[in-house]
Amino acid sequence: MDWIVITSADLDSALNKPQLELLKAQRLREPESDIAGEIISNIVMRIRAEIAAGGCNMLDADHSRIPPELKECALRLAVESLHLRVPSIEMSQSQQKHADIARETLLRVSRGELPVSRPIFGISTGDSRKGVSSGAAPRKADSKSLENI
Repeated sequence: MDWIVITSADLDSALNKPQLELLKAQRLREPESDIAGEIISNIVMRIRAEIAAGGCNMLDADHSRIPPELKECALRLAVESLHLRVPSIEMSQSQQKHADIARETLLRVSRGELPVSRPIFGISTGDSRKGVSSGAAPRKADSKSLENI
């Protein structure tokens, strides 16, 4: 399945009318700053990191893409991040609840409990359960074998 790119228009559709008006006012005050774009980029990076952490999923070769089934998670977390960046944009209780659910979903993805769709041009993230064991290497010399040296 082809992965998707989240845009500022997607974020606008996730906001209620007062939030959207405040975001538009912010855009007019600071036209050189793309707060929505920065937030979306950060959320996409986080989602891709969670997917990679699970070890059982693949990533799209395009770093701006996420699985379509995680679009709502991305938007919920983007609304929350927007609230943190622009405190005058208040979140409703429903939006806060959905952001919590989005975090829980991403946690399941990162644990490998929730597989996501495979991208058309995928990159393997490896299986973290096979992992690398760490510890001291076996000793090749001990005090007795070094006694006569």
